[in-house]
Amino acid sequence: MSFKNISCQDRVINLFQKAIIHDHLAHAYIFVGQEGIGKTLFSKELAKAIFCQHPGADACDTCSHCQRIANDHFPDLLFILPEENSRAIKIEQLRYLQEFLNVKPLESKYKIAIIQSADKMNEESSNCLLKTLEEPPSYAIIVLIITSLESVRETVRSRCQIIRFSPLSVTAVKDILVNRFQLDTKQAERLACISNGSIERAALLSGTRALENKNWLVDRILTLEMNDNLSFSKELLNEWHIQDLEVLEEKRSQVKELIISFLLYYRDLLVCKTGENDLPLHYRDWKEALLSKSTSLSDDVLFRIINVIKTSLEHLDRNANITLLLENMITKILYLQFARGITQSIF
Repeated sequence: MSFKNISCQDRVINLFQKAIIHDHLAHAYIFVGQEGIGKTLFSKELAKAIFCQHPGADACDTCSHCQRIANDHFPDLLFILPEENSRAIKIEQLRYLQEFLNVKPLESKYKIAIIQSADKMNEESSNCLLKTLEEPPSYAIIVLIITSLESVRETVRSRCQIIRFSPLSVTAVKDILVNRFQLDTKQAERLACISNGSIERAALLSGTRALENKNWLVDRILTLEMNDNLSFSKELLNEWHIQDLEVLEEKRSQVKELIISFLLYYRDLLVCKTGENDLPLHYRDWKEALLSKSTSLSDDVLFRIINVIKTSLEHLDRNANITLLLENMITKILYLQFARGITQSIF
């Protein structure tokens, strides 16, 4: 695989191909964008293009360097990611990164370190990384892969070139699901519409009751009343089988998917409200119901509901109690949706 097989990131590809050709690569980059849109895949293809034994703007995929990078056996390339059953990158991993970069390249003029989930570094790890970014070796290229810039310290951000990755198009996700995961066209199209441009998310949803869960969720949200907050929270835990999961991280993953489903629903309402006809609806089977519902909500209320949902996602990543988190989120959403004349200070 090379750059030509990466979908919907032409702007980023062109930027780096020019940098490689003119030898204008920076010492540190931040790749930012939602999960599952190809940031990690691109970072690996970038390393192949830089280390390739046949100089050019893309990897040849056939030389020894390309082959070993594809198999994760190249001495001048290091991948760092949170250890299994850990939610954070540990200080020991950053110290190993420093040791790795302190040794000159063995087979190239560069050494590349790629840190996945770099927004999950704790304070101690961030301080260690900052020291490396302040005075990197001349041959070092450091890539931080994150989903949100807000979770990265300003002192780290200011020392990196920020590269933003775009969500994949519905068509691109559908084609990948059909060609790579051998899903039938109809199922692939439905999953692509609710994947929010993430192939990772679409692939994950293909192995669950995701479509059934989302159908139930939209039907239920459309019938909610203001006082349904607690009963609806319990229904969600049961219908999405969250309580049946024994591993905490599996529960959090399922709750995250649930909260994202809320986010996409209210995003669709906002699209209907503003009349942005060029934007596709994630829940397009409910278009008429969404159009009708959107007339009863103001732009301001919809934006505030979306902010409540985004805040809930942030709290979930900070180990908030799952049951209380859902109850609190739904209570605020329903209050915003049905109350009139509330003050912003309440939220």
